[in-house]
Amino acid sequence: MANRCFVDSLAQVSCQKPLSEEWFDSPYIYDVEYVRALDPDIKGLIASSEARRMSKILKRAVSTALTALNSSYISHPDAIITGTGMGCMENSEKFLTDLSIFGENCLKPTLFMQSTHNTISSLIAIIIKCHGYNSTYSHKGVSFESALLDAWIQIKSGSIGNALVGAHDEVTPLMNLVMKHTHPEYSFVSETSMSTVLTNTAGSNSICEVTEVKLFHRPELEELAHLLNERTDSILLLGVNGNILNDKPYHDLLKGLSYVPCALQYKNVFGENFSVSSLAFYVGAKILEKQSVPVFLSLFGDKKVSGNFENVTILNHSDNKIWSMIRLKKIG
Repeated sequence: MANRCFVDSLAQVSCQKPLSEEWFDSPYIYDVEYVRALDPDIKGLIASSEARRMSKILKRAVSTALTALNSSYISHPDAIITGTGMGCMENSEKFLTDLSIFGENCLKPTLFMQSTHNTISSLIAIIIKCHGYNSTYSHKGVSFESALLDAWIQIKSGSIGNALVGAHDEVTPLMNLVMKHTHPEYSFVSETSMSTVLTNTAGSNSICEVTEVKLFHRPELEELAHLLNERTDSILLLGVNGNILNDKPYHDLLKGLSYVPCALQYKNVFGENFSVSSLAFYVGAKILEKQSVPVFLSLFGDKKVSGNFENVTILNHSDNKIWSMIRLKKIG
């Protein structure tokens, strides 16, 4: 695979200021267990007649997708690839609630049509009139990495020249209650929508290069540690959240390394959900672009991190069963 893969643009909606980079200098700090995302101003992005028929997650996904595409000056990507753990939960809940109350009579078809996981990719394609490759991955906490891997392989192999890759998950109040019982390893729960445009050519606005994307099924920590080295993995962006049930594998991995990396976190700022690893990708890219690391991202205390940042390696696990590794590299 001789081609290269570059990050051309990024956009996020989360519990930080939406479609903005203000979190990098002045993040919102939450002292709660659950908070919903801050919805963006969609005027100028989505027609009001269309927005009325969209749920929260669809508005967020479309707004991040259009923002990323506008920033990259690509109107029709070769592929639209999406990762989502739970899909359009709000519409699913409404549809099932109506079904339990009214039976199979008088149900709203829109709720059903916009409740499936692949609704997100499909709606984006309809809005921008894109008829290319369109796919959705729903693999719990590595849904984003699965979508990214698909795009990365196709770009590296020359099958496509660019791709719009996104990860989107909403956590309704009801879903939050369910997650408390099904995912005791979570601490601060929130919502995520992130879109990025990947291309095979570095342009003047390109942010960084994606050099590697890997998924591992039940790997031994020694196996992962053996793959890491100080030259390419001096900065590790980890999915720690302050809960020992989630964090122990990360700390055990750090203990097994032959060097001492700069360990960073991000869930303390963006919360936890099935798509939050996409925000690690966003954070890593912004670190390389700005050549700076905010103090609040440091894993071990308020330690200022400085230097010439060449690489960022993102490590994430889903239920400690599936691990992912993403390597980002500074351009130049």
